[in-house]
Amino acid sequence: MAEPMKILIVGAGIGGLTTASALARIGVHVDVIDVKPDNSVAGVGFGLRINGLRALREIGLLDDFLKLGHPAPGIDNYDAEGNFLSNMSYGTQDEGLPGCVTMARVAFLEMAAQHALDNGCTIRMSTTVTNLEQDENTVSVTFSSGDRGDYDLVLGFDGINSQIRQDHFGEKYAPRPVGGVAWRAALPNRRKLMQPIICQGYGGKIMLTPLSEDAMYMVLTVAEEGRPRYDSNKMAEIMHDRAVALTRGSEFLADALEDVRHSENVAYTPYSTVWVPYPWFRGRIMIMGDAAHAMTPYLGSGAAMSIEDGVVLAQELAKDQPLVDAQMNVMKRRLPRVRAVHDRSIESMLEEFDSVTPETYRARVDYLRHDEPIANEYANRLLRMPY
Repeated sequence: MAEPMKILIVGAGIGGLTTASALARIGVHVDVIDVKPDNSVAGVGFGLRINGLRALREIGLLDDFLKLGHPAPGIDNYDAEGNFLSNMSYGTQDEGLPGCVTMARVAFLEMAAQHALDNGCTIRMSTTVTNLEQDENTVSVTFSSGDRGDYDLVLGFDGINSQIRQDHFGEKYAPRPVGGVAWRAALPNRRKLMQPIICQGYGGKIMLTPLSEDAMYMVLTVAEEGRPRYDSNKMAEIMHDRAVALTRGSEFLADALEDVRHSENVAYTPYSTVWVPYPWFRGRIMIMGDAAHAMTPYLGSGAAMSIEDGVVLAQELAKDQPLVDAQMNVMKRRLPRVRAVHDRSIESMLEEFDSVTPETYRARVDYLRHDEPIANEYANRLLRMPY
């Protein structure tokens, strides 16, 4: 009997941890490493739509996710004064699955890490790769701890600033700023929101997403060139002021904006994207997730695309075929789908930011009232397609 395949995953984020479980379930020996000492991500939530939920079901993580997550049937759009514009449904509940489920990112990482351990994977934090050497049959890895290991495949799930991508694919695929930023803060859910709401402002938006009956998070997105550095002690006040500027002082979200002033975990993230064309592998070294295709979060699918990557890879590795054939089949299945989501997410961001002047703001509001529902249905159908 052949020895089980041995794979190293670099990166213990959403994509890396779920891929570890997907691979372990087909009999692969999986080691996961991450340069960070832990996986804490304060104050940030995320959502998975039906495609991400399908992928979690395939690796046995769906039930736990549904227990901890918050179902979100859709999003209500409002203008800066609080006038209702439209509802964006997450689509039909295909296969008995909710249209979307949101939860705290750190809670998901803890759950996914435990799931990977339960499936027999090993996880080492505060560990990185210092050298990779490969031949036709093996990748020899030297770790920052000084020890070594031999693997059949090394997967770089190490995020938008991937060291694996930089070392083995080159600087030309470095992240590209796209002119937008996000401010995020965890807040009390005083409104008892059951689904997300979006307030379209002048040049950006404010989104409130419930994580539970008592907790939610706010995301404020706005156009901003360059990479300014802000005083960490003033982040809450800066986020508050940005939100007031977007709404022109409207009372619509005044209660939530006041809570921002007192938040202790405001996060500021300039948006950048990565696109690595075919192929995402160099011999037995392969990149996936944000290392290969980081996107803006405007279809809410960056995390889901990373999870899908791992599930598809496991499906192909489970077949009786050479590794290179499995890799090429992964590319055949993933490249067109991820490219469509990647491009549409950037288009959506630019459409949102084109609303600074009174004229462009009114045009954006009219679009959200009349045209956004059908554009959203396109996104729903795109994401519901098989991966």
